[in-house]
Amino acid sequence: MSEETADRQATRPAPRRFDPVGGAVDSPDPADHVRLRRGAAAAFTASGVERVRERSRRMLAELVDEMLQDGPPADLCEAVLGPFPMAVICELMGVPAADRHGMHAWSRQILASSPGAEAGEQARREMGAYFCDLIGLREGGTGEDVASLLGAAVGREEVTLDEAAGLAVLLQIDGEAVTDICGRMFHVLLTRPGLADLLRAEPEIRPRAVGELLRPLPHRDPVGLSRIAGEDALPLRMEAELLVDALLDGVPGLRLAVPAEDVRFRKGTRMCGPVALPVTW
Repeated sequence: MSEETADRQATRPAPRRFDPVGGAVDSPDPADHVRLRRGAAAAFTASGVERVRERSRRMLAELVDEMLQDGPPADLCEAVLGPFPMAVICELMGVPAADRHGMHAWSRQILASSPGAEAGEQARREMGAYFCDLIGLREGGTGEDVASLLGAAVGREEVTLDEAAGLAVLLQIDGEAVTDICGRMFHVLLTRPGLADLLRAEPEIRPRAVGELLRPLPHRDPVGLSRIAGEDALPLRMEAELLVDALLDGVPGLRLAVPAEDVRFRKGTRMCGPVALPVTW
């Protein structure tokens, strides 16, 4: 548990918890935690996130256009909220396009498995081996993606290759878990049409509204280690803001295609988002 959370109100850990690969970044603060995070930190600064913002916007526009071309009804999770965070985190991590389908499959297996399940552990080991290879190939490189930054840190002997791969696994999984957070956010918007209409009419308030929408949404079920963000989590927030802009402006008639009470949420796994969000327009 971080020292910052020790004396503060925070969601307590559930009896079952997610044990990180090699203790990469969930180790106690501050020294090892800071050392491990330092190698990848540049990718998650404001300038690092801006590096992928325009590319992310284009990828999202393509997904929304495809959904519109296919016509209603559609599952918003399958059409947009699933593939978009996967594409963004892979872009940040430096995972080549040809490998992204397999990375997505590993991430979903890990997130969908109950803690300790062999299928999830096997997927985690395979992802760790993949990142060992990817980071090793970029050792001494000068790229701005996470794999390249970690490869440079390994080359400087600031972290070991196993530590770098363990951190990369956690970042990749957390990046794809944004699907579930955004699913819950859009469930709120779609079940409160007045709120969606307000954000359409007053786009200048969207950044603040996104922050308020994300604030109460749990990241995992069951909850793992207690964490309190000391500052905005920029890639999580960037994706949410882009999604709100693209879907509220690009699909003005967007609404649930089923009664709100018929939307089912995942239970008994690390994911806590909706199974599907059937929509029409």
